[in-house]
Parts: sequence; C-alpha cells; structure tokens
Amino acid sequence: MFFHFHLIFLAVSVLPTALGSTGPAVNTTSGFYIGVHDTQNEVDVFLGLRFAQAPLARFTPATPVLKAPEVPHKAIAFGADCPQLPTLMEVVGVPLGPPLRGSNQSEDCFFVNVWRPAGTSAKDRLPILVSIFGGGYFSGSSSEWNATSLVRRSVATEKPMIFINFNYRTGVFGFIGSAQAPAIALNTGLQDQRDALRWIQNNAEAFGGDASRITITGESAGGSSVHMHLVYPDFQRTFRAGISSSGNSLTLNTPACAWHDRPGGAYNILGNITNCGIGPGSFECLQNIPFDTFLPLALTTYSPPGGAAPPWGPCKGPQGSLIDEYPAKKVIDGDFLSVPIVAGTNLNEGNYFVGTTFIDITPQPSPDEANSILSSFIGSQATNFKNVSQGTLDKLVDLYAHPTDNLSNSSLSNRAAQFLTDYEFLAPNRLFLDIASARKQDVWAYSFQQPLAGFPDFLGAFHSADLYYLDIGFSFVPTGQLVSQLQDFYISFTNDLIPGSDWPKYSKTSKIAMRFLEGEVGPIADTYRRNQTDFLNRVDTMEEFGRFG
Repeated sequence: MFFHFHLIFLAVSVLPTALGSTGPAVNTTSGFYIGVHDTQNEVDVFLGLRFAQAPLARFTPATPVLKAPEVPHKAIAFGADCPQLPTLMEVVGVPLGPPLRGSNQSEDCFFVNVWRPAGTSAKDRLPILVSIFGGGYFSGSSSEWNATSLVRRSVATEKPMIFINFNYRTGVFGFIGSAQAPAIALNTGLQDQRDALRWIQNNAEAFGGDASRITITGESAGGSSVHMHLVYPDFQRTFRAGISSSGNSLTLNTPACAWHDRPGGAYNILGNITNCGIGPGSFECLQNIPFDTFLPLALTTYSPPGGAAPPWGPCKGPQGSLIDEYPAKKVIDGDFLSVPIVAGTNLNEGNYFVGTTFIDITPQPSPDEANSILSSFIGSQATNFKNVSQGTLDKLVDLYAHPTDNLSNSSLSNRAAQFLTDYEFLAPNRLFLDIASARKQDVWAYSFQQPLAGFPDFLGAFHSADLYYLDIGFSFVPTGQLVSQLQDFYISFTNDLIPGSDWPKYSKTSKIAMRFLEGEVGPIADTYRRNQTDFLNRVDTMEEFGRFG
C-alpha cells in the first residue's frame, strides 16, 4: 500500500502543466479541482482541497472560503500540515503514525483529501467515511494517511464507499488554554473539525457521496474527537454514526482551561519564554509574535515539567468555548447524541505510553518501593488541582498488585501500563457503552488483541497497533486475514450501520465485545479487569482525579 501511494505521485509527475480535462474533476464550494486517477488501483484521489481560509488572528476560528473563479486547481498534492513538532512522537523507535507528507507547516493548513472508487459520479451517492487523525491533540496530519487499500477493498466486497480526511490545528495553535484566552479562542481545533465536517457534507454529492450517510471515525485523539462531536453536537447534523478507536478516555480527561495557568502549566511556561507573561495582555502578545519566532518557542511547551501529556488539548471553558461543561458529567448524564457507535480499545494501550520508564530502573525496586512508585504514578494522573486520597491510591495499588499481562520483565512496568490502559482507555470506554446501551442506543464494542510481529514484546497490542491492520498509511502492513477482517468492519458499518453479521450489540447486561486476534476473531465476554474499571468508573473516584473539575 505504501508502494501504491508512490504510484499516485508518479502519475502526478507526468501530468501536463495545463491540466485541462486530465484526471477526475469536482466542482466544490471552494473551487473547481482536478485530481489524479490512480490507474494501478482504480481509485480517484483529490489532495489539498481547501475547506477554510487561515484565521484572521492566531488562535481564532478559521475564516470561510470565498470561492474563486471556476478555473481548474490542481488537487494532486497534500496541502500544508498544521504547525507541530517536526517528527511524530516515538517510543523505542515506534512512531505514533506514518510520516507527515505535507509540503510544509503553516497556520494556513485547512485542507481536505478524498479517495473514491474510480469513475464515481454524483448519481452514485456512496456512503462516506470521514477520518479524524490522532496524535494526542498535539501532533498529526491528514497527510499521514492513504486510503487506497481501504477504498479498493470496499469495491471488491461490493460495498463501495468514499474516504475523506482533513487537517485541524493541534497543540497550542488549536487548543490554547488559559483564563486569559477569550472563549472564542478556546478549542478552535475542534471548531476546525466542525468546519471541515460541514464542508464535507455540503460538498458530498459533488464527489458522488451521500450527505445523509456520513460516518466519522478516528483513533486516539481522533477517537476522542468522535466523542466530542457526540457530546457537543453541532447544530448542523454532519454525520449519522461514529467509530471511536482508543480515544473515548481523552474526552473524560478534559481539564479546566485555567489549569494551564498554574506554575509549571503550559500557558505559564509559554508566557515566560516569550516574555508575554501570564496576566492581562498576554494573550494578545502571543497572537502578535511572528510565526517563525513563535513556533520554536511554542514547541518547548509540548513536554512540560511533571510529564503531563498532552500539554495542550480540549479544555473546559466558559460559554462560547464549545466545551462549557465537563464531558465526564455530560456522559454520566447521558447528554450526548444518540447515533450508532462502535467503540473499542487495544489490549495493551498503556504499554506504549509507559514505554521503558520502569523497565530501565536498575536494580528493580523492592515490593514496597514498587508500591510507592506506582502510587505516585497513579496520583500524577489527576488534573484540575486535585489530589487523590491515600485511601484511593492504596486501593488502586492493591487492585493492580498482580498484573494480568506480564509482557516485560518488570512487574512495576506491567502494573503501571495496565493501570494506564484502564484509566485512560478501557474504563471510560466501558462507562460510555454502559450508559449509551442503557438508553437503547445502538452500540458495539471491540477489543483489539493482536501484537505486531517484529515489535518489542513488552508493547503487546499497543496503542495504534490496529491502524497497521487497517492498512491506511504505514509502510509495514501485516499479513493474514485480520487485515481484511478489520477493513470489512469499517466498510460494513459505513454502508449499513452494522459492523458485522456475527457481532452482537453491546448491552449493560450482556457486555459482549468483538475480539480482533488473528485466527480468533469473534465475540467474547467483556469482563477483563472489570473490578478495576468498575472502581475507576465510580463517581467518587472520578471526582478525586479531577474529571468533574
């Protein structure tokens, strides 16, 4: 599939300068574009279509596109990536995603990319899968991904669909947090997503799509974003269903925007290193720093003292900030859209983020020392100036006394990774599924359990491992049936709102999830570490960790 991606650009390189009628064409609300027909794969590709203009000022919402005269625009290369670190986060050489392929980084980065079956016309009205990239809300871009394989599979299974993705601002550019920032400047990365979803719906038929059959999907921060659009719905209903992979937990961990103002907080650090300060006038000062000066300074805040990650992301602000109530409260109250949802996690999510932190301790700590280290690690997950009580810490240390997966030679590392898997991913996912299914919402759960051959054993089925099997960007694609089985679930759900004929809906009483494991794909009881996640989902436990402010 990586080879196929380069075939697209080989085809691009021989296009004439005057495009004329060469390649597939589409007339959108932001211009007339001519893309590339990938003859090797029978896929039409449009890259770098604009859905918005750069904001009038840094941190503020993007501006609408004024449609240019109907002259052909080349849609043959990705647009600029939004500003971020030059390389994606890596743990023991394993990146969060494929490399970025945008032409450069710019605050003018609002672009959409489209993959569709070759020859699709407006009358076909195909369903659309819209993907929101992940990366912790501080990195990532639509340019990482290539949906050629997925679209080809949809045609081969006689369930053709269109795949679309887009850019949104990440890090401080899209998620600045501070009491000094006006409401309109908070969570603009999510507003970018709304703008893109509106553009896609308004232009769906131009691409041969059906505006009433749009499914949104995402992994990690992208999966969290799917939930954000459920919990804080747009007045314009831009999708009919969602697939959230490894991301629901981030929704529940949204701090107050003012949390970044604390000593050691990201806004506090940013104000100090730019000499803008943190008081009145600091926000306007940050807006006026030239981009080339601001970017390297801003990037120094992406790894703040204390290891808080991600340092910038969705935050709870006042009315007008898009997030004016804590998402954990809205989820518990059942205050979110009732649409069909597939939500799942990977078996060893936390292993990637814990990495070798505890494995590398030499010598390994004694049992009492390990308990003390684990207690401190658990307490460090709290936000909103909260301190977890000693009783709760002792209970969690005891609940994670005996790791269920011993993937490393460090018991402490195994325990910490399993706590983080449950706290950040599995427990919040189960909470959402329980509440959604109790109100008769159509929901399905999955557990991706397949480790990747050739990767460090201690990672197991790590965070983002499922994306390798979905075959949408990584140069390495595993062999075996699991690739087509995972792709078919996305294709079936996008077409028919059913992820698979043998996949039972999740309910609070039955608690069934679909296991994705090579040679063993099928429904299983979702009871794994249920005692631990039940404790984490108690309201009083969530309050201690700051999930309600």
